[in-house]
Amino acid sequence: MKKSTKGALAAGTAAVLLLGGVGTLAYWTDDEDAPGATIDSGHLSLGTATCVGWQLDGGAAYSTQLLVPGDTLTQVCSFTVDTEGEHLAASFDVSTATFTGDQALLDELDLSATYEVNDVAATPPAVIVDGDVVEATIVVTWPYGTVDNDSNVLTGLQAVLSAITVTATQTHDAA
Repeated sequence: MKKSTKGALAAGTAAVLLLGGVGTLAYWTDDEDAPGATIDSGHLSLGTATCVGWQLDGGAAYSTQLLVPGDTLTQVCSFTVDTEGEHLAASFDVSTATFTGDQALLDELDLSATYEVNDVAATPPAVIVDGDVVEATIVVTWPYGTVDNDSNVLTGLQAVLSAITVTATQTHDAA
């Protein structure tokens, strides 16, 4: 036999022997159980709103006064927080208001809100604990200068604002 044939035969035999050993690797394993835990959830709830009523331009109570561009209606509502849990924080928002009525007026009205927790501005996320008081200042604005104010295009129009939902959304405070 030639040397090259003998070398090829030896290499092939070595490969077969090595492949036969692949499935024979031995090692030890072990497992143990770690203890489990009972997991209970907490909660976050805003109490029933206590509101001071709508005010026109931050002054007189609003009832049936006729609004003009530049007017602002404001209502301040307080909610007592009911919470259980650790590391609670929250961000606050108002629902998109549902206005009904004459579309020309509805297109002009804006809804916004600011929030305080225990008389301190609530910069999201605001850390909260059980019994905190959240105050939402809800503002409906008819911005001045958004329509041709020299005309009476919007005279006699009416809009109705449905209840506004204030939402507290839990976030995590790692502190």
